[in-house]
Amino acid sequence: MLLKNKDINKVRIEVPAIEGEMGGDDEKYYMFSIEPKTLLKLGFVLHRTRANEAEMPTYQRLLVPSRLQGITKFIDDGGYFPNSVILNFSGENLKKIEFQAHSRKEDTRSRTGVLKIPNAYAIAYIIDGQHRIYGYANSQYKSSDTIPVVAFLGLDSSEQLEMFMDINQNQKAVSPTLRITLEEDLYWNAPRLDSRIKALRSSIISQLGSDQSGPLFGKIALGEDRAELSAKPFADALLRCGLLPEAKGNKFLEEATNSSLYDTTSHDHQDAMEQSRTKTVNFINACYSFADEFLDKDQNTLNTFIVYNRGTYAFISLIGSLNTYLTEEGQVKFSSTTEERFEAIRKYLQALFESLKSIQAEDKERLLGKLGSGAETTWFRMFQDFVSKRFTGYLPADLLDWRERQDTELQDEGRKLAIRIERHLKNVCIANLKALFGDNWDIEIGAIKRECEKRAGEEEEKIYKEGLGRKKIDWTEMLTVPDYKTIIEKYWVKAPDPKPDGFNTFEEHFALDIGHGFNSKSEKSRWLSAFRSYRNTLAHEGTKDKGLNKHEVDLLREIHDQLEI
Repeated sequence: MLLKNKDINKVRIEVPAIEGEMGGDDEKYYMFSIEPKTLLKLGFVLHRTRANEAEMPTYQRLLVPSRLQGITKFIDDGGYFPNSVILNFSGENLKKIEFQAHSRKEDTRSRTGVLKIPNAYAIAYIIDGQHRIYGYANSQYKSSDTIPVVAFLGLDSSEQLEMFMDINQNQKAVSPTLRITLEEDLYWNAPRLDSRIKALRSSIISQLGSDQSGPLFGKIALGEDRAELSAKPFADALLRCGLLPEAKGNKFLEEATNSSLYDTTSHDHQDAMEQSRTKTVNFINACYSFADEFLDKDQNTLNTFIVYNRGTYAFISLIGSLNTYLTEEGQVKFSSTTEERFEAIRKYLQALFESLKSIQAEDKERLLGKLGSGAETTWFRMFQDFVSKRFTGYLPADLLDWRERQDTELQDEGRKLAIRIERHLKNVCIANLKALFGDNWDIEIGAIKRECEKRAGEEEEKIYKEGLGRKKIDWTEMLTVPDYKTIIEKYWVKAPDPKPDGFNTFEEHFALDIGHGFNSKSEKSRWLSAFRSYRNTLAHEGTKDKGLNKHEVDLLREIHDQLEI
């Protein structure tokens, strides 16, 4: 922007182009391709910032650095964007843009030619495609790739704003369902293994929903067709449930191949994918058919928990989890037929259905009332829990961990330990600071004090606005674990001179060995980071989906005992 309209050099850029017109006012535009390296100098974005007040109205969102990094990686990994960047040339350089046209053909109003563009900074407003262009800035392909461009001439800012809004409001993004459906065609013969597994997952979902003899026929949304079940929970579950192997690049993740229905030793990718698709579809269909059969006279339970979007992820994930368990127990193996595999899982699914038929009101409310990103996991864990209560041998590690985090007594113990540890941190920190700096101890940690006073003021305001009257809060009540950590590490070995009897430095008091090494200061104080994490988790006491497991409470107890509180 500082160099706007200044020439980079006097030699104009020449590109082959097509001239056309569109819109009610016959807006003229040019289509061409150009290297990102060149466009990065010619183009700029109209952000709504004070720096661009002269260009109002502005419209673009600020560039997102993390998104740019992702786009750069996508490009450097061989990705590309086939859609056009939208530009507008305007300003004092507009009159220097020249189009040398070839003769126009009789059957079209468009014409080809050579577009000559001044080689100057910031002469082209980027209406759409800013992240694509700037994503090339750090890419190895910024000089060798060419990207398609549609360029208008002389649109004013309001027209650009209207076009920006039209693009972002009227162009419908590809829906997640359509994207999942298209993955089969996009990646089935892909050179990368992880892409082929993605295609296999897509193909399985398509067959489940389109098999006229299957229980899910017509019930799964495919492509742009609507149905009662979304494809996404099927896709999410198949990604993690173990029925399909997980892959990264061209390698299988070893732990994910043991119980999958995919022959990971086969070098015939096409055959392996087709066989895996057949085995997986048949197995899942058998499980859903059993649900239909067992719950035939209880359609409410069937449609509330199984053939239901929020139950899909849990049911498919449970099928995968039970298949892994039965494989590890030696009850099924890769070569087992669908009938053998289903017979092995049948009694566990029956336990689930019976539990759902007689579900307690509290559990039902917990499932149906759960919203947000954690809902899928909650449903899955509760499905596992229903089965495990009937068949105690089935107790996956992730279910055990979840149960411990729901244990009220365990959480109460953890909370009591955390409160005592935090109170001890505060007492020792303030006592040591007073011993080191006397009456000036609070000035010594002035930055922390100011933040605490701000928090105290905000808390006083909150209490007052809630109708609880005026309450004075001392700033030391707002000290947090990160504050204690900062103080402890800053004055780690500091002691008064001379050192009085009974005074322990922060190192002497707070250096704890919790199994992560015990050499450097960072290793000796690492427990503070773990404690902070556990303390934050325990603060979510309003929901059963947060909590500590037994190992974490044991670690709190160890910290408590080592501090000799």
